[in-house]
Formats: sequence, C-alpha cells, structure tokens
Amino acid sequence: MKHFLLTAWCLLLAVAAQAKSLTTMQSNDNYKIMVISDIHLLAPSLYDNGKAARQLDAGDMKLVLASDLIMQRIADEVIAEKPQLLLISGDLTLNGERASHERLAMHLQRLEQAGVRTLVIPGNHDVMCPYSRQYKGDEATAVPKVTSGEFAAIYDHFGYGKDSQCDPNSLSYTCEPLPGLVLLCIDSNRYSQDHDTEIEYHTDGAVKPETLEWIKRQLAEAQRGGKRVIAMMHHHLVEHIDGEALLLPNYIVAGHDEVAQVLREGGVKVAFTGHLHITDAATIDGITDVSTGSASTYPLPVRTANIDASLTTMTIDTHFFDGIDEKTLDKGRAKIEGSSDALAGIIARRLWGRISPRLEQYKPLLAEQGIDISKMPQNEKDISKLIAKHLREPLTESLLAVSCGDEDPAQAPAIIEAAKQGVRGMVADIFSEGANEVADFLITNLMPRVETVMRSALEDINEVDTDTQSVTADHHLTIILTEK
Repeated sequence: MKHFLLTAWCLLLAVAAQAKSLTTMQSNDNYKIMVISDIHLLAPSLYDNGKAARQLDAGDMKLVLASDLIMQRIADEVIAEKPQLLLISGDLTLNGERASHERLAMHLQRLEQAGVRTLVIPGNHDVMCPYSRQYKGDEATAVPKVTSGEFAAIYDHFGYGKDSQCDPNSLSYTCEPLPGLVLLCIDSNRYSQDHDTEIEYHTDGAVKPETLEWIKRQLAEAQRGGKRVIAMMHHHLVEHIDGEALLLPNYIVAGHDEVAQVLREGGVKVAFTGHLHITDAATIDGITDVSTGSASTYPLPVRTANIDASLTTMTIDTHFFDGIDEKTLDKGRAKIEGSSDALAGIIARRLWGRISPRLEQYKPLLAEQGIDISKMPQNEKDISKLIAKHLREPLTESLLAVSCGDEDPAQAPAIIEAAKQGVRGMVADIFSEGANEVADFLITNLMPRVETVMRSALEDINEVDTDTQSVTADHHLTIILTEK
C-alpha cells in the first residue's frame, strides 16, 4: 500500500506538471489572423487576349487580368504563414460574376484543406451586380451574376454555414472562430433584391434598421457570455479623412455615427473594412477602423493581426505582397501613377454641381467690370481638363501616399504648395486679366478647407487642429480589446 500511494503521488505530480506546462504554452500562444480586401477576382474563363480584355485592363487601376494569379500566390503565402483565420472584407469579384465567385471559392477550399479557416463578407461588386461580363474577342457580354441566396450557398464553408448566426434581413452573420472571440460580419451593401426585374447598382452602403437591431442583440449576447467581438464590413465605419462623409459619401456607411455607437456600446474596439482601396487606420471615440487596400491594386497590401491568448491585445502589422513578377508590380504602380486624370474627372463631377450656380451668378458681375469670361468652364469636362493639367503632380503624389498608407508628414507641405500653384495655373488659363487677384481670393478663402482635408490624408490625422485630434499608424498598430 505504501508503494502504491507513493506511485500514485508521483503520477499526480507528473500530471500536474504536464497540465502546468500546457497552461503555460497556451498562455504564450497568440492567435494569428490575416486580412485582405477587394480582390476583385475575374475568373480566367471569362476573358481571352482580345480587344475587350485589353480595354478592360487599360481602363482599370486594378490588375484585373492578374487577379486570379495574385489570389493563388496570396493563398500560398497564407498557407505558409499558418494563421488560424483569413478575413476578406468584400469585393471578392470584379463585378459579381458567378464564375468568379466559384473560382474564388476554389482558392478558399484549398486554404480550408490546409487548415486555414476563411471568412468573407460581400462588397458592392458581389451580389446582383448588373455589370457581370465576360471579355472575349472584341466585345464584353453579360454572364450570370449571383443572388444573395446563391452568394451564401457558394460561401457556405466561409461564413454562411450552420455554425454561424445569420441575419434574416441581410448577408450579415456572427460566428465564434476562436474560443471567446466573436466575429461580427456586417453586410453594409445596397444591392437589388433577388426578385427585382430592374437591377440597380450602388457603391454607397447602409445598414438596414432591422439588421442594426439584430446587431444589437448579437452584441448583447456576446457581452453576456463575456466574449470579445471584432467586426468586419465593406464600407468604412469612421471617417479616414476629415470630411469623408461629405466628400466621399459612397465609401463610408450611411449613418456611420449611429452604427459606430451601436458597435462601441457593444464592446467592439476594431472593425476591418475595405472599399476605398486605401491602407489606412483611423481611431475615433475609441473604435479603430482598419481599412485594407485592394489585393489586386498596387501595392497589394496584406495585414496580419496577432491576438494574445487572453484576447486582450491585438497587434496589426502590414506588408505589401511581392509574390508575383516585378513586371506586374511595376505595371500596378504605373496604373496608380496614371490615374490622376481619372481622379480629376471624379473631382470635377463633384465640384461642378456645387460651383456652377455660383459661376452663373458671377458671370454678369465680371462682364460688367470688363473681364473676359469667354474661357470660363462651361461644364464638368472643362473643369476636369483644368484639374488634370495643373494638379496632375500633387494628385499623383497624394494617390501614391494614401494607397500605400503610412504617409510621410514631411511630404505634405510640398504637395499642398504644389496644389496652390496648380490653382494659380488654372485661374491663369481662365482669366487673361485679374488672374492674380482671383487666385489670391481662392487660395485665401477656399484653400484652407482643402488644406485641412489634404493634411488629414497626407499627415494621417483625424479631426485636424481640434481638441480631439488623433493620429493612428496605418501599418503597425496596437489595439486594446478590453474596456478601459
């Protein structure tokens, strides 16, 4: 009996030591999550080497024709990195082609087989998109799109399966992919319903009232269970540049303050987003919106989030994927550099509606003073040409900076000064007399507001020069997931 008790005691000590060793190992073991967005994958079966595909490629900032290869190579990297999760925050396909969704699902099945769980959310390009096309020969022709039900079926293993709680009013869902960590995936898209005969396309986003109530219930349940919650959605949750809701309303979810407040009250500290194709992070009132640029657009960003085993702290690191040939990467950069004219057109469209009534008011006054008004812009095309001619350099530098993230504040003054000189050049093209006076007036009265927006973007500041001004690093940041 004495020997038996001694043996039992030794076994007990051994088991206890092993249990302690396992506990120590788990407490030191971080969870790894990788994040990409806006793949815009176009299935290789939907294009050839014809005119239509070449035109598509030439007119798009994305590396559309390399998107499938990029996804394949990113999958290789993810498998090598062995994260527990891969998150994809929308715009999975170029324009919602069923063949592209099925092709992406094939890549995701490969990840699943390698032990990497992948969770997706749709973007504005993914469901009931009227622009689903194939690009063969000289023509782009319509191909089958997917309904919301078909989307959920294709991605059954990637968020929409039986282990998720799905919102009956949208493609939102929650799941618990890691012990104690709930992922809240919010469908922020406005797409036509499956039964609509006329299909509309929306780039802007909103959360349905019924879905917002569903979100509140999901967050309350997670809080009762003592679980952490992180969110993922396609549209921005908070402004990444001052005035984004006014200047770029299609890229931030409608009623963003209300949606952010619901998440904040539910204990959410971080939301992964996409849509605008910028690699940027912004923190407002305790919630951080981590926007990841397009995986098929230079510089091909990939994020890695590590969470400690106690689910207290998340650290996020970012790198630019270089797993494709240098020629393709150079082509991607050239696309960004060459897109300033297209951006000029977008700016012109937004400006023209605002300034054209004022111009009509000023024309008689200027004519009375003998000032030649024959060169004044007559439409948004004229404005676009002026912007492209005189603001190409600052636009290009700004695009590259915000696309890559981690902007260098030291570059901001030179870019802003170049913008001011560009305004002077535009005015000089319009007025043969009094150009300096008009330019001085615009720079004094208009540029301060423009400069605030540019500083916000180029210096990575939110709420510039206010008591609540904040700066959030874009590439390397730490987020505390617990309540303070």
